[in-house]
Amino acid sequence: MRYLLIDDLREVGADYTARTYADGIDALRKGGWDVLYLDHDLGCFDESGREQTGYDIMCWLEANPEFLPGKIVLVTSNPSGRQKMQQVVDKLYG
Repeated sequence: MRYLLIDDLREVGADYTARTYADGIDALRKGGWDVLYLDHDLGCFDESGREQTGYDIMCWLEANPEFLPGKIVLVTSNPSGRQKMQQVVDKLYG
């Protein structure tokens, strides 16, 4: 089993940890992930100052389903972010 964590702070013993949106997308593009642990608040912003979140990662996966991991586990403490992300998870895996 291969585990990917996309989170700016947490450690969960994953095979690879991406700390930013861009690093997370790069890791997902490599493929072969069995489990993705995903945070909402990634603490990074694009060049226009817009926050890039775990929800943005979910939207990218929705547009690029060939890179979907076997399972997504949400590890965020942000309740509204979790709800938005869970809706996409349910749509993709439902």
